[in-house]
Amino acid sequence: MNWPLIISAILLGLIVGLWITMRRESKKCVVNLTEAEFVEQMRKGQLIDLRKKEEFDQGHINGARNIPFAILTRNPGKLRKDLPIFLYCEKGKVSKRAALVLYGKGYEKIYQLEGGLTAWTGPLKATKK
Repeated sequence: MNWPLIISAILLGLIVGLWITMRRESKKCVVNLTEAEFVEQMRKGQLIDLRKKEEFDQGHINGARNIPFAILTRNPGKLRKDLPIFLYCEKGKVSKRAALVLYGKGYEKIYQLEGGLTAWTGPLKATKK
């Protein structure tokens, strides 16, 4: 028997299975919103910018709180569970991962800006220094 080949096939199967499960879960836990939908609804909840502080200071959606991904995943208790959460990052990948973490901690109404801030055409507010 070719054990290295068998072990490789098993590992590949596990990785593919995990990837499929993560995709399924991410679709359950977060709703993608177009820019128009995001603008229409974001004032009804908690608007969170997941980028690093330096990026946030250069320009963010007005009204957003800056809670970088690393901080949010360690301490999501700053967010209220009774209000919807509107997430955005640079391209949408980090906000999807953050939604998975929040969903796993009991948060339910989670929305993200489709395409992230790179898809945003509205105005940005820079933090004064």
